[in-house]
Order: sequence, then C-alpha cells, then structure tokens
Amino acid sequence: MSFANFGDVTIGRNRSFLSATNKKTGIDTNVIVKNKVSWGRLLFHFRGSSFMETWPRILAATATAIVVTYVELYYSIQEYTLTTTPFLLIGVALGVFLGFRNNASYDKFWEGRKLWGALVNTARNLARQACFFTDIAKDSEAAQRLRVIFVKRIVAYAHALRCHLRHENPAEEIKQFMPPEDLSETLESSHRPLAIMQQLGRDLATARSEGWLSEYDHAAIDAQLSELTNILGGCERIRNTPLPFSYSVLIHRIVASYCLFLPFGLVETTGILTPIVVMMISYAFFELDAIGDEIENPFGLQPNDLPLAAISRTIEINLLESIGDPACPEPLKPVNDILM
Repeated sequence: MSFANFGDVTIGRNRSFLSATNKKTGIDTNVIVKNKVSWGRLLFHFRGSSFMETWPRILAATATAIVVTYVELYYSIQEYTLTTTPFLLIGVALGVFLGFRNNASYDKFWEGRKLWGALVNTARNLARQACFFTDIAKDSEAAQRLRVIFVKRIVAYAHALRCHLRHENPAEEIKQFMPPEDLSETLESSHRPLAIMQQLGRDLATARSEGWLSEYDHAAIDAQLSELTNILGGCERIRNTPLPFSYSVLIHRIVASYCLFLPFGLVETTGILTPIVVMMISYAFFELDAIGDEIENPFGLQPNDLPLAAISRTIEINLLESIGDPACPEPLKPVNDILM
C-alpha cells in the first residue's frame, strides 16, 4: 500500500449527512433533544411522538364508539352490550404484555447506546495509542503518514458502521478518510466495516514489521481492534434479531380488538361519554404499542432512534484533533429539537 499521497489529504467539510433513505421517508434527524419545557406545552407537543402514526387507529376506535353509543342510546338495543368485567381482565393481561414487550425493546435500545458509547471510547484509545506509542518527533516520514492513515481509517470505520446498520452507501462518508485504492477495495466488499477492519489490521502489521511498534504495543492496539469487531457483532445482533413475529402480531391484534370492542362494555356505564373514554384508553394502548415498535431497532431513522450521525461526528472531531488536522468539523446540532 502506498502512503505517499495521503498524508496531506484535506477533509471536505461540506458533506451532507442526509441519506437517500432519509429523504424518501421525510425524516432528516433522529432523537429528540429538548430543553426542559412546561408541563402544559408538553401535553400538546406531537413532533417526534408516535401520535402521527397512531391517530388513524385512535380515530377508528373513537368512530366505532360513537356509532355504538348512538345505537345504544337512541335505539335501546341492549342485546349486544357487555359488562366491564371481561375488559378489566383482558386489560390487565394486555398491560402486562405491553410492558414486557416495551421493556424488551428498550433493552435493545439501551444496549445499542452502550455499544456506540464503547465505540467512541475505543476509537479514542486507538488514536491515543497510535499517536503516543511511538516518538512522533523521531519517527520517519513514512511512519508519520501511516499514523495519519490509521487514525483516519478509524473515522471511516465509524461512518461505515453507521451506514451498514442503516443500509446506506458509505461512499460519500468515507472517501475523504481513505487512500483511493483502499476505498475501492472497501466499496467492492459486501461488508464494508469488516473490510476496513482488515485494512486496520494490515496497517498494524506494517507498523510492526517496520519496527515502529514494540511487541507489547502491537498486542495492546490489536486488543482494541478486537473490541471494534465485538462492537460490530453486537450491533448486528441487535439489528438482526427482532422480537418474535408471532408475539408482535398477537400484541397488535389484541390491542386492536380490545379498543374496537371496548365501547360495547362501557356504553351502559359511561353513556354519552363513551367515545371520550374510548379515545383516551385507545390512545394509551395504541401509543404504547407503537413505542415498542419504534425503539425495537435503535439504529433506524425514526425520530426516537439513536443519533448515530452525531456520535460518528463526535468520533471524527476527536480523532482529527488528535492528529492535528485543521479541518475538524463542527458538532451536529439539533434541528427543530431533533438530533440526527
């Protein structure tokens, strides 16, 4: 591999983090980031919530309740009304099921956040080791070029991992951080982050063979590269292991059936207020159901998913500063209270 023309590559700062997938879905950011707001304003804040997805379901349940209430009160048809007892029993079981499902989804969300936190720390450790395990002042020009390549390749790995988890093409994100021949090799691979890991290992072997690293330092850096591989595997496990489909289908069916049949059990008790009561209860159940769906894959593009672009940008800034690159970008900032 040639290092001659890469040490002085200037990193462009006008890159956009909006992917084609983002544009198609109309979502340009992830993760709600809001300063503390008043309780009253929070009641009427819908941006980033699941309400935009669930309102048709809530409307259908409320419309059903209006029809049932009208027929019951004006035509006195009581043969088809029920007591509240079966709905109380089903409601308790449904609450337990939804709680278990949402806890399982949040476990995946939190584990994903811990893995990306570990990625930040591991990238910083690798940059520190690359910069200080050898004497920068006394190193040869080739060794210093390899050091820059190695650190920038870690930045490319972070961006490639984000794109891999979101099924995006990382070409625009990583081309400023890699030599042209390595970029072609990476983009031709079916697994881009793994291809970059192979190149990092090759850089490490080159440094060891040239005598730029001691055996102890080589082992320490290799252990950090292994940690990058473990993080990759953990993220893929979360993304590729959804909750059992039959369980999700069962929850959706029970929630829908419960909310649609609820007015038959409430109309004799709540009378003309039945549609309002049904609307409130269906809002609670449909929202809990939608939240479990949304956070099940924490690496997606929904507003409440992890801000992988912002975390990748943090890694980029930290590592470029560690090698004294003057073209460090600015941290990503929330847009309309949502962080990408």
